[in-house]
Amino acid sequence: MLKDALMPKKVRLFGSPIKSVSDGWFELLLVTIVLAVTLVAHGVLNATHVVVHFYYLPVIIAAHYFGRNLACTIALFSVLTVSAFMLLSPQHYKTAISSPIVAIMTIIAWGGFLGLNALLMGSLSNQRAQTMSELREAHVGIIEILSKYLNAADQYTKSHSIRVAELSTAIAEEMHLKDNIVEDVRVGALLHDIGKVEISTRLIKKAAELNAEERDEMDAHTVRGADLVRSLGTILDGAIPVIKHHHDHYSEESKQQGLHGEDIPIGARIVSVADAYDAIVTDRPYRRGRTPEEAVTIIRGASGTQFDPKVVTAFEAVVSRRNEDVDSSSGGNVDRPLSVSAVEH
Repeated sequence: MLKDALMPKKVRLFGSPIKSVSDGWFELLLVTIVLAVTLVAHGVLNATHVVVHFYYLPVIIAAHYFGRNLACTIALFSVLTVSAFMLLSPQHYKTAISSPIVAIMTIIAWGGFLGLNALLMGSLSNQRAQTMSELREAHVGIIEILSKYLNAADQYTKSHSIRVAELSTAIAEEMHLKDNIVEDVRVGALLHDIGKVEISTRLIKKAAELNAEERDEMDAHTVRGADLVRSLGTILDGAIPVIKHHHDHYSEESKQQGLHGEDIPIGARIVSVADAYDAIVTDRPYRRGRTPEEAVTIIRGASGTQFDPKVVTAFEAVVSRRNEDVDSSSGGNVDRPLSVSAVEH
């Protein structure tokens, strides 16, 4: 099912406010800086009973961006740090704390509120992430209906989109893109032809080459598809540039309308290569497909003009690795074309 193809291989919250440490490096740096400033302020300022409240800042930031686990970890670290300050420099607290019992009660009360803040804020962020994930599930259901409608017009389109999505994902991972970008590439690739639902089935199934007017109508599916997905809400916003620009040419010398070079979103540049490869190797109503080797040669020849050279390099690495896997599993005796669905990613 399309929904199965849309789900990532790893468990990730696509489009959620929860970030992984590897993806949210900027936010993690922000948390670290705020925590470091708080520690320095705690060490040099005399008003320690006021400074301890600064520890709420890194906890709140961590809860918002990373969820409950990191927020609670930072809260525990903060409590242990303040406790250490109280043991090592009790003179800083004499004006606010009159006895060891008061000190213990104070740290318990403050630490309890800090931990409760981390737990509640982090839980709210996790709940919001889960809600976003459920909304995405609902949108995927809508998309599946649209895809089935498109499939009724052209059986090729559905299988083509799945193959393009799988190859695009492999290329994106080969380029070591962030998880959220890989997911945008995957979804955008699955939906890159969704605009064809508004195009006459006569054109989609036409066995002869399209004339200029028909080609213009067919090319308009990128804008129509982007508008269609945009109408579903903001949950799939990351896929919209992929859908809209996957036919844009990398070189300005091509005189092709649209964006060029690095202005084209990286997801669209990836899908452009994967889409072209699958179109070349697959039989169409008006021609037979080429061999995978011929397709790679054609795409390599368009590197720097129609396609981004960096994407082409990653694409060739994916194809080469797949061919090596096939050769090793078959003992080199079976000549088998690239099966995108079998590419490990």
